[in-house]
Amino acid sequence: MHRPRPSRSSLAAAVLLAAVLGGCATAAPPPVQPVAEEARTALARIEQHRRSLNDLRSLTDLTIRRNGRAQRLTGVLLLTGEPAALRFEALSPFGTPVLIVAGDAKSVTLWEVLDNRAYIAPATPEANRRWLGLAMSVEDLAALLAGRVRPMADPTSIELLTPDDVGPSLRLVGASGEQRIWFDPDTGQARKVEWTGKNPARVTFASAPADGPPAGLRLETPDGALRVTASYRDPRMNTSLDPSLVTLTVPEHVKIQDFR
Repeated sequence: MHRPRPSRSSLAAAVLLAAVLGGCATAAPPPVQPVAEEARTALARIEQHRRSLNDLRSLTDLTIRRNGRAQRLTGVLLLTGEPAALRFEALSPFGTPVLIVAGDAKSVTLWEVLDNRAYIAPATPEANRRWLGLAMSVEDLAALLAGRVRPMADPTSIELLTPDDVGPSLRLVGASGEQRIWFDPDTGQARKVEWTGKNPARVTFASAPADGPPAGLRLETPDGALRVTASYRDPRMNTSLDPSLVTLTVPEHVKIQDFR
């Protein structure tokens, strides 16, 4: 059965969700390697910093460059850490929403307010690959937008690398490829993260105070086809955000295409 494709504007706006993580393995993973104590300690520090996030709210400026085309969006970003969920409302110059994107562990919804239509997709990396050309999960996305990194699940190898000009880094290898996380050794705050494998990408975080809200980030792919920058204005973290504010229920009069 033929299914209508989402509009170009939907895809461009949805790239704000672009956090790139690996796809599915097709072969049995190699045996898990022993982990040195210093690497185990570094991983625990990164995870502790990630889990210190309960919620984040901020005015957000997004610049999305994809395949030579640029789009700028300004709006309100809300997100929660665990359970991970997010909502971004792109606003017109008059302050009214023109696009709303919301995601949680079950689904991702894009509502084009002016066009009176919405798209709903399952919140899985492979589903988002079909929409965006990128594989990602809401959990990873929420962590990145909050200036954190979610280490890959079930790595077979974890190694603490010698510091370079960015700082010390942790290299994790698993079925989906390799993930390298540069971090502050004192706080565990991520400075940069790279993925190699089927979905290579790099995220660089703007400097932020220890245990404070992020200032922004830059996401890019090695081929230059995608670059996303996010800058936060007056970000506030751990303000006991009401989880219901992050959810999205599309009105009945909106034309909805459900891809779940």
